[in-house]
Amino acid sequence: MESKYKVGSLQVAMLGGALLFASLALSAPGISGGLLFGLAALWLAGSALTLARSVRWPTGIPWQLLPSLLLFGLIATDAGHQSAWLWSFALLMMLPQPRWLVPLHGLLAAVSLWLMHPDLAPGQILMSGLLLLGLMALGIAQARGVKAARQRIGHRRRLVPGARLWSAHQLGEDLPREVLRSGREGSHAELVLLRTPRRHFWSLMHPLGQHLNDFEACYRLDTHTLATLMISRDLEQARQRRQTLLEGLPTPLRGRIVTLARPLTLASEYQALRDQRQSLVIIDEA
Repeated sequence: MESKYKVGSLQVAMLGGALLFASLALSAPGISGGLLFGLAALWLAGSALTLARSVRWPTGIPWQLLPSLLLFGLIATDAGHQSAWLWSFALLMMLPQPRWLVPLHGLLAAVSLWLMHPDLAPGQILMSGLLLLGLMALGIAQARGVKAARQRIGHRRRLVPGARLWSAHQLGEDLPREVLRSGREGSHAELVLLRTPRRHFWSLMHPLGQHLNDFEACYRLDTHTLATLMISRDLEQARQRRQTLLEGLPTPLRGRIVTLARPLTLASEYQALRDQRQSLVIIDEA
């Protein structure tokens, strides 16, 4: 059964947050606070409007740093009126993120708390710091659970809503089935592996999908490698499709195309692609 996605609900929530920040920007007592609320509103609104069109898999880009800096800037410019936002640092700890961002969030939270000391007694500072520390620890524990769930996504079928992108686990299940089917029906099937720099991964996926039939799919093996199973009537049609595909793909890339009529495993062909020196290797005969 296909996974359920709640992109529409997330967009509504993000737009609601953008409206909230916009109203806070209009009612902020200071210009700097209003400007920061306005930036947060624009960021949430822009992210919500582009969410449905984006098929990018989460990467190591530390976008989580932006809300942390916005929070710190808000408290630093107007600690007397915006102190309640201090507790949002605990929420940031719940986000999956690079490890080095966790101590940075903690440092920004500690400096933000220190900036409030003129308005708080020493005991209040101490209690607030201990409570914030406990909440941030709970956030880190939650983030670990989310990270484990994301690691299990690799075993799901469709990786991205609305995109013809499936997991390597799914390819491992489809490959032996296609070997049996092509042998039974007499069709020509071949495994296509394409490897490109990470920054070109998504620009490679779109033209690859455009050259596939409706019953064919793309598979993501890692952040550099895409795969597909191309099914043709015979070898001649397979060669024509292959030439059209290669002419329509962006460069640079490294490719390996192997007929399913010969004994193979996904792991061995994947390793062969990583080790090969030629830009393209084609094995279309058993």
